Amino acid sequence: MYALITGGTSGIGKDIAINLGKKGYDLILVSRHYGDTDQIKEQVKTNVINLTYDLTSEEECFKLVEESKKYDIEIFINNAGFGDIGYINKTDLRKEINMVKVNDIATLILTKSFLLRFMENNKGKVLIVASAAAFGVAPYMNVYYATKAFAYSLAHGYYRELKDKKSKVSISVLCPGPVKTRFEEVANTKFNIKSLSSQYVGKYTVKKFLKGKFIIVPGLSIKLAHTFSHLVPKRFISKIVRKQASI
Repeated sequence: MYALITGGTSGIGKDIAINLGKKGYDLILVSRHYGDTDQIKEQVKTNVINLTYDLTSEEECFKLVEESKKYDIEIFINNAGFGDIGYINKTDLRKEINMVKVNDIATLILTKSFLLRFMENNKGKVLIVASAAAFGVAPYMNVYYATKAFAYSLAHGYYRELKDKKSKVSISVLCPGPVKTRFEEVANTKFNIKSLSSQYVGKYTVKKFLKGKFIIVPGLSIKLAHTFSHLVPKRFISKIVRKQASI
């Protein structure tokens, strides 16, 4: 009984993996390079496999789908992703294109592929890691926010299709705010609001995910932001969000 987790060797993905391992799941951790899995292996008693794939490549995504058929996978966690921040004339377009490839195209290929596989057996669970960024818009991080809005919308659509089919396959979407991971380093920023620990988010997520909760939002302030986002214009949200990270 395996759980496959993209971006599973660091950050939120690693802590989700540890908590699933403690629940008895064997782990398949997908990363671009072989990750440091020693810490994970020390905390779980199940099998830990590290597969290397570059999810900016559609071909690599489809290869991952094929290789994963060798394993009895019951959980798929679409966690891999990254962000960037900066003025439009300072950000790297190629980096933004790769962001769309990982955050959206890989998410579509892998999520749909695993959902179809799970639907054939009428069992399985999928988690898409989106972000609180999906709730609004933001200057200077607009490509990242747009990619997470896509992932969030995709999860909603698949959720309704599964319900209409009366399928026993479930899908959830995780929408955390700032979390203490390497995200800030990769995105060239520093958040000006308090970040949650990755360990807390991983444990909270697995608890809610295994119970079948659809929208998972760790932290009271982000829960309030989720509610707030439905009540005010996007232009107003962008004025607030622009102050939450340094550029």
